[in-house]
Amino acid sequence: MKKKTGFLIVLLITSALILAGCAPYEREPVQERSVYEEYYDARAQYVGSASDVGNLLKVLGAGEYGNYTIALTTDQEPYGITVNYSELTIPESEFTTMERIPYAYHLLALVENVSFVDINYNDYTYHLDVEQANEEMGGDIKEYGSSAETLEELDEKLE
Repeated sequence: MKKKTGFLIVLLITSALILAGCAPYEREPVQERSVYEEYYDARAQYVGSASDVGNLLKVLGAGEYGNYTIALTTDQEPYGITVNYSELTIPESEFTTMERIPYAYHLLALVENVSFVDINYNDYTYHLDVEQANEEMGGDIKEYGSSAETLEELDEKLE
């Protein structure tokens, strides 16, 4: 009789624990990250890190304009990033008449030692260097890469 009672008690406790484990679990809501936090987290210290620069271009949305490859100028200063489009997803006339290509500014802000960005399609080249960006933004473009908040300020200025 004692064995049956002990067994029933163990069975009841085990059942209670199992049922408690099946109770609905409320998770903390996942806080959405801003696009600027994603940009900031993808920043690269050196232009010579092709994988970091490639990832940053992906996060910045360079692929929205078309298919591209990159070339990095790392043998001597000034260091640069060249984006070569082989095919566009937007009309060529729209691409070649853009006043600004926003991700070029983001590259200058988010890659610590990059001095210029060239973006090419066929015979067209969009060129942006640190001096031009500083002049257009009215300050040091590199400072915009210091936080997600300053990247948002950069986008506001680019609009």
